[in-house]
Amino acid sequence: MEKLRKREILPSIHEILRRRYGELTLISGQGIARGERVGFTLDGKQVRGVIKTSTGGRISFGRLEKGKWSGLEDSDFVIIVAPTGFHSDDHMVSMFDRDTMREVFDANQAAQKNAGMGDLPNWVAPFHEEGRGARGIGDGFGLRALWTEPLSPAPSSAFPAARRPKRGLTIPEAKKQLAESLEVPVEAIEIIVRG
Repeated sequence: MEKLRKREILPSIHEILRRRYGELTLISGQGIARGERVGFTLDGKQVRGVIKTSTGGRISFGRLEKGKWSGLEDSDFVIIVAPTGFHSDDHMVSMFDRDTMREVFDANQAAQKNAGMGDLPNWVAPFHEEGRGARGIGDGFGLRALWTEPLSPAPSSAFPAARRPKRGLTIPEAKKQLAESLEVPVEAIEIIVRG
């Protein structure tokens, strides 16, 4: 899975937000780097958003006292960059309202507490992940996005756009991904290549 570097993709995320909402204000604050929190106008009202990125797909907010979440409480919206699925290199940018994200994280926290998991961190993914038990409660929230669009990050400075290497899937990787998406055993997948 390709590792996204927040500093490299923030300009692409800002461009998506500018295209949708116009002028952005980059806000810095306690523990939040400049550009990870933004202000913009929505329906004639000034609002704030926090940008969360994830390579593996899961995002987190730290728990505060009295059922509050660090970084979420002073944001109206959460803009998430995450892969489209487990082991996917395709990433989407999605925007969620604060209440949706609070509901997701509160459900995750309650499930972990009910399962006797103590004070483990809360990590949830916008897509569903199999086998996470109580830790996966809240996964699959991506369908509740206000909007979603593909991320087209700027090429890394190490590789200009014309020379940036692109690696395709190997046959075993393709078989594994097909098997997962079709929910069948890998042995049931046959790939024929004709030249």
